[in-house]
Amino acid sequence: MAYRLKLPHRMKQLHPVFNIVKLTLALDDPIPGQKMEDHPLSIVIDREAEWEVEEILDSRWHWKRFQYLIK
Repeated sequence: MAYRLKLPHRMKQLHPVFNIVKLTLALDDPIPGQKMEDHPLSIVIDREAEWEVEEILDSRWHWKRFQYLIK
């Protein structure tokens, strides 16, 4: 048993047919006792969310853009 999904164009590299097992809902708490990290609150400047960066730990070039690992 499988379903053929209509995927967005940006996902064209994926095969559109999925087994029904892959499309079932995930458990509410897959790892009991695991705590989710609280994300810091954003600061809105000129209608855009921004966050205060304590330190830049690393950077890399990925798909024609820089990505930063920050603290």
